[in-house]
Amino acid sequence: MRAARLHSFGEAPVLDDIDIPARKAGQTLVRIDAAALGHLDMTVASGTFDIKPPLPHIGGTDGAATVVESDTFAAGTRVLVRGGGIGLTKNGCWAEYLVAADRAFTPFDSDLPPEVAATFFLPSTTGYVAVHDIAEVRAGERVIVSGASGAVGSMAAQFALLAGAAEVIGVVPRQDQVELLPDGVRPVVGRGSALAEQLGDEPVAEVLIDTLGGDMLPPLLGRVVPGGRAALIGYTLGTELALDLPNWLLSDVKILPVNMIRKGARQAELAPDLIGKLAAGEVRLAVQQFPLDRIADALQLMREGKVAGRAVVVP
Repeated sequence: MRAARLHSFGEAPVLDDIDIPARKAGQTLVRIDAAALGHLDMTVASGTFDIKPPLPHIGGTDGAATVVESDTFAAGTRVLVRGGGIGLTKNGCWAEYLVAADRAFTPFDSDLPPEVAATFFLPSTTGYVAVHDIAEVRAGERVIVSGASGAVGSMAAQFALLAGAAEVIGVVPRQDQVELLPDGVRPVVGRGSALAEQLGDEPVAEVLIDTLGGDMLPPLLGRVVPGGRAALIGYTLGTELALDLPNWLLSDVKILPVNMIRKGARQAELAPDLIGKLAAGEVRLAVQQFPLDRIADALQLMREGKVAGRAVVVP
């Protein structure tokens, strides 16, 4: 089978021909129909993360697949792939076939195409958890979502609107990303001091949901009303945050981490309802497909912020 394997940390994965893995008791063999590309995958591949899998390593924490052989699932069953260390400490979904523990597979009965099924889980559950569980957005509140043109940001913006937000401000670094914002979101374009200028000097929202980090974050924190909340999800524009502690304490803005690695049970609980919302068109997830042999190109486009929505490879 073909598999995109990481041979050295910090370098692009290489497409290799390897044997189809053998299944043991308690495991299921699946054919991967589509595999997501995520920023967690890139963080693992960087070698700077505390999770370092043995090399060579097949990345990909999320996928949609069809059961080939199992003692638990009937052959032909469509399943979501996630958990059990897949793509983190164990080989993942960037391959034509995968063997993993039965608990890593969740059957789903839906008309969702594989590329959406493979990619919806993380952005939709993350967006939902950030809006409802962490930031606790209430009807009538104003919400800033940074990176609202991306997969997670777009879902967070849509869930904030569904929660009854009076206004959702979608902050993006570049003008060409405005057209990717969900309907009903007010665009603001800029970074750093230019972003601060666009937003003005006064607080403009009760809630910030940040998916980008970097130089976007300080001016956005300064535009949250005293006593407001900031849910921090991502760090694609930078991994560090410096706070002027006296002024931050004065602002009384809560800074809340969104760590989805610790929320597996909550994600599984939310999945059926979110699948239903996607299938019904209540929320939408943009997906850009790449063949498996273009995975290095896809990852580079993700680093440059040039992927429309969620990137997926289709073996």
